[in-house]
Amino acid sequence: MQSSNVNPSEFPASVGGRLKYWRKVSTLRLVDVAALIRVSQGSLSDLENDKSLPSATTLTGLCQKTDMNICWLLTGEGSMVSKEERFKTESSSIRDLMGWMQDKDFRKTVVKLVNIFEKGSAPQKAQIRGFIAGVEADSH
Repeated sequence: MQSSNVNPSEFPASVGGRLKYWRKVSTLRLVDVAALIRVSQGSLSDLENDKSLPSATTLTGLCQKTDMNICWLLTGEGSMVSKEERFKTESSSIRDLMGWMQDKDFRKTVVKLVNIFEKGSAPQKAQIRGFIAGVEADSH
């Protein structure tokens, strides 16, 4: 998940819009978030479309089961992701990466990618980004 400390005007103005924005950035489906926080898909859809406001139960579920900063959800101010969860996620990702770097083939691939991003041409970088975007799209 990406963390965000950008200008609040760059985010949707409504609670529902911010909820939908967070879900899309988190690459989660509506059905997945609904199941995670134990609300119906219809209720979550109503929230995202500003037909209702989140209940205390929904806010509690989002707070306990996701990395979303509830203050950001309600006000649009601050970081989209809670600082504690962002640190946990980053630490976990670093640990995972260190484990993967033990694999010789993975390490070679990472070194090649880093070299291309440091010294490669714009088309080479675009090709890698396009490949990654395609692979990500195939996984959903």
